[in-house]
Amino acid sequence: MIERKSMLLLLAAAVFGLVSVPSVIFNNAIKKYFSFVGQWNVATIKPSRTAVIPSMHARADKSPEAPQPELRFAKFTIKIAGAKDVRIAGDFNRWNPEALVLSRKDSKTWEAIVPLPPGKYKYLCRIDGQDVLDPLNPDTDMESGRKVSVLTVK
Repeated sequence: MIERKSMLLLLAAAVFGLVSVPSVIFNNAIKKYFSFVGQWNVATIKPSRTAVIPSMHARADKSPEAPQPELRFAKFTIKIAGAKDVRIAGDFNRWNPEALVLSRKDSKTWEAIVPLPPGKYKYLCRIDGQDVLDPLNPDTDMESGRKVSVLTVK
């Protein structure tokens, strides 16, 4: 029989061969990859014209920005028993009832708060799909042949 020491040396040589052959192949593949990448020529980017950084000082000929309108918070409150869906459509949201949905506060009170600049606004309440005047607002006006509620934001 083969001695134990010879068997261990033979086994170590076999393991070394199995480990070194794939590592040599891997090493060659890495060398080929990096030599390929090293062949690339990177284009130099040149600006078509020189950039000018604007000065940090305010210009004398520049007019100041137009002042933004001051906003107020308009509160829409509707009291109606048994309603399932309450919305507001008006000239402030292009008469789109989907744009302003009121939230339920209790069994018959619905409300929403909307930021609006001062002025007069025409609107209608849409309660369960039906357009009605605001029951809590006596101010009305005509819009496209129909009577609408009017809200004055001061």
